[in-house]
Amino acid sequence: MTKNALSISKRNERAWAQAQEIAHSKTVEVDLTRQSAMFGAIIGEVAGALIGIATGALTMNLTGILMGFTAGILLGALTGFIIAIIVARLAGTSGGPSIGAFAGMGFGALLGTAFGLLIPDSIRMSAGALQITLLNVITASRFETVAFFAFLLCILGCMVGVWVSGKNYRPEKKIG
Repeated sequence: MTKNALSISKRNERAWAQAQEIAHSKTVEVDLTRQSAMFGAIIGEVAGALIGIATGALTMNLTGILMGFTAGILLGALTGFIIAIIVARLAGTSGGPSIGAFAGMGFGALLGTAFGLLIPDSIRMSAGALQITLLNVITASRFETVAFFAFLLCILGCMVGVWVSGKNYRPEKKIG
């Protein structure tokens, strides 16, 4: 029984093309995640700095503003990095900004809850010693502190999620 040499080479070309396509799609996914993570960290730093300055302004002194700025940059970069990775995995290139917004809100609130729980009581009590009504309300108990951080990082996560997924979105071309 003889085999047609032309059919074997065509089969090998198809297998080679499929292998190249699979390898290319994995490379694109890794590059998309890495690129999104760096972009999300930058957005998180900028937005976190702005949110930190606004939150630090509640203390009505320069030290509070600078501490808010510093904490905003650190938490913003970390949150932006994590949210961008999650959004890049969930939304990919076909998810769109709405998937990024909802994923960023949900995971941002979870991260904010975790960070709020990690704040020591000594910091909460020192904020209450300033005798500023708004800070007294925010730091009255652990629940208020956790809710405050969850809210702030929910906003930050939503911003990062929308930008990252909007940048990655590639609409499918419809034929016909």
